[in-house]
Amino acid sequence: MGPADTRPGVDLELLDRSLAWTRGVLVGVRDAEAHRATPCRGWSLADLLVHMVDSLEVVTELSLGRMALVGPPPASRRPEVLAEHLRLLGCALLDGWLRADRPEVAEVGGALLDADVALEVGALEIAVHGWDVARARGLEAAFPPLLAAALLPVAVRRVPVVGRHPRFGPPLPPSGTDPAAFLVAHLGRSPGP
Repeated sequence: MGPADTRPGVDLELLDRSLAWTRGVLVGVRDAEAHRATPCRGWSLADLLVHMVDSLEVVTELSLGRMALVGPPPASRRPEVLAEHLRLLGCALLDGWLRADRPEVAEVGGALLDADVALEVGALEIAVHGWDVARARGLEAAFPPLLAAALLPVAVRRVPVVGRHPRFGPPLPPSGTDPAAFLVAHLGRSPGP
């Protein structure tokens, strides 16, 4: 089996696809959208973007083999600034995981986390929050079906039905038969506005 066939390569490809989808929905974010509601109950678009910056910084740190449990908050809550920061951070994130010398495990608060888990969860988080941004902004962009199909088994593996609260709501009935409908429903998101 060659290096391109290994699981980290597959996970990196999934991370790259998640980043590409999310970068697309971040294009044109405006400060005037800061207070728009998102599918994340109680979060505005600005809240979601702040969370996304924090999440991407964590996954980037994991590529170095360590993670600070609490990092500094973003310097700005302006959506335009946060969206640009996310686009740049996405490049740094992918670059960190492409390093040949990246560790196979990362330390998180004294515990060890397998790099494959971090990559899978990072790809899932990035793509689903991209969907959240698209919904908040009222974009017609559909969740890419092949990306949703690849992320669905990750979501089922990494976000169990039991013990998911408060990070995720309970699973909902899917609104359709496409992979994206099953993915967002499993993560407790309604496709409605």
